[in-house]
Amino acid sequence: MRVLVVGPDWEDGSEVGCVNGLRAMGHTAELFDPRKYIGVPKPLQRYPLAYAAAEFVLRGTVREPFYFAQKPLLARARALKADLVLVVQLLWVLPETIAELRGLGITCAGWFPDAFTSFGRGTFLLAPWNGLFFQDRFMVARLRQSLSADYIHHLPECMDRVFHRPIALSDDDLRTYGADVATFGNYYPYRAKLIEPLLDGSIDVKLWGAKPPRWLHHQVHDFWAGKVVQGDEKCKAMCAAKIALNTNHYAGIGDVNKRTFELGGIGAFQLTDNRPALGEYFEVGKEVVTFDGRADLREKVQYYLARPHERQQIAAAAAVRALRDHTFEKRLEVLLRTVGLDPVTAS
Repeated sequence: MRVLVVGPDWEDGSEVGCVNGLRAMGHTAELFDPRKYIGVPKPLQRYPLAYAAAEFVLRGTVREPFYFAQKPLLARARALKADLVLVVQLLWVLPETIAELRGLGITCAGWFPDAFTSFGRGTFLLAPWNGLFFQDRFMVARLRQSLSADYIHHLPECMDRVFHRPIALSDDDLRTYGADVATFGNYYPYRAKLIEPLLDGSIDVKLWGAKPPRWLHHQVHDFWAGKVVQGDEKCKAMCAAKIALNTNHYAGIGDVNKRTFELGGIGAFQLTDNRPALGEYFEVGKEVVTFDGRADLREKVQYYLARPHERQQIAAAAAVRALRDHTFEKRLEVLLRTVGLDPVTAS
């Protein structure tokens, strides 16, 4: 089977994970990054600010920043003779493009790996998908009922076994990445408020990821580790921390985030906010540990910092479970069958 995956070429992002998973299943898969077609000169394409500037200009002119990427996307799908176009960044593909792909006999599926607060204008809901997948059951139930849309399905997040795996740490790695508590991601008011009990200076905390915005007047700036971590560097940062902290987005209602599965695959000891769906994926207390609220967060951190053997056992069990049940291959098998394609038929 030939599959074109649409989204940014981020090292261990969901799009690259889909490509890696499909190839591991024996299919032909390649990534189409629409950002390359929105007018950013090639020498500047490695700078995120260049894309931000291009999107800003396009929003004020043609309104759809990725309007100019639609014809190249159609052309690439034709050239590949794609059986499936899998769109992860749903906001980057116009409904009329999906309609044209369907007219060419190409199966089209979308997999939205974020909370509903990232819907933007939600124009993707107007597209004629063969299947549209969300990681949050709340969104699935609401949209299926409201839109009478039986092509909308639940598909949880997962981890990429190419990138998210236990990794050996050198003495230099331990000096660079070692911490009592570490996490990665973006820092916004809810997350900053939630982790405040850990920021009194008595705990060694490292916050990896994008630099906290200037408008966020909060002490998280003092604990920012200075960079985004991806791939092997993310594995090292999370394995070197005694506790890998996972705080789900406040708008994630009916499921858990991608970080839940990544930390499991990495083999880190994960402490995460308690979500009802978590027990469907990991055994709480044996493969992952949860906290309820800020006071409990502080208490659990202190408890497990004093118990390295328990941390090691839980982390090792999580790695086994993630590799067995929560890879992109597992998720993509479900997706392909749901849209009527055979996951074991490779090109």
